[in-house]
Amino acid sequence: MAKKVMVTGGSGFLGRHIVESLKRRGYDVGIPRSKDYDLTDLNSARTAIEELAPSIVVHAAADVGGIGYNQLFPADIFTNNLRMACNVMQAAAEASIEKLVNVGSACAYPGDADGLMNEDDFLKGAMHPSVEVYGLSKRALFLGAEAFRQQFGLNSIFLVITNLFGPHDKYNPKDSHVVAAMIRRFVEAADNDVPHVTCWGTGSPTREFMYVADCAEAIAEATEKYSGTAPLNIGTGTGTTIKELAELTAVAAGYTGTVDWDTSKPDGAMYKVLDIARMDEALDGFKALTSIEAGLRSTVEWFREARPS
Repeated sequence: MAKKVMVTGGSGFLGRHIVESLKRRGYDVGIPRSKDYDLTDLNSARTAIEELAPSIVVHAAADVGGIGYNQLFPADIFTNNLRMACNVMQAAAEASIEKLVNVGSACAYPGDADGLMNEDDFLKGAMHPSVEVYGLSKRALFLGAEAFRQQFGLNSIFLVITNLFGPHDKYNPKDSHVVAAMIRRFVEAADNDVPHVTCWGTGSPTREFMYVADCAEAIAEATEKYSGTAPLNIGTGTGTTIKELAELTAVAAGYTGTVDWDTSKPDGAMYKVLDIARMDEALDGFKALTSIEAGLRSTVEWFREARPS
């Protein structure tokens, strides 16, 4: 009989890809959909685990968005993510599940990093103000999991995820991340012969971008192979400036106009690229297979077909 896995957020951007990766590996996957289970309520989280009866829980649900979303809804981000984290851990501990896989974020790293972000530095220093509240909720998830391990013996791992992009992302400007925002902007500009596209900031910050299907596969690998208590970075280890990203997105969208930069808008942290040496060792040399160019082409094609609101 196939082992049962519950994926919170399994209908969302990353979650649906995790579900697909796990199913390909032969798991019986259940999704606690928000219309049936409100994970910000402890009794509902308990009911989800009782009814779906998983051996493994992958906690990928999150209230998350880009810099603009972080500025508009910090209280929602804070309360929703902490409530879900506490409730999922409590319910998982009470049910004595075999393993809890917590999906974290590189936003929880110190904001003044000037080199590769190494797991040993995860808690060393303040987060960047632009993502501080969301990052704090992910640090709390890591520390909470350690507390539940100590007090209740809850077996869990914590994965630090880099910036993702791909099909089914959030493309509404109010809550989209940088790649999704650029894809929408450049596709619409190309399709409507708009001569100028304006992007936020200076274009100088460096970020790491991973195609969502590759990340999901890495999470499935970690679910099977990683059992350490230390955080584990999940990324590509390759940096791309925001200006380079804009140029690549324009090419993928077939946009030939000019790009302007609104320097009154925030840049965020100047450098965010993960050190993936520990991932390489723990996941037997796992590497992301999709280049940023190929991923952008695939995502632009999906966006043009789906036309998400």
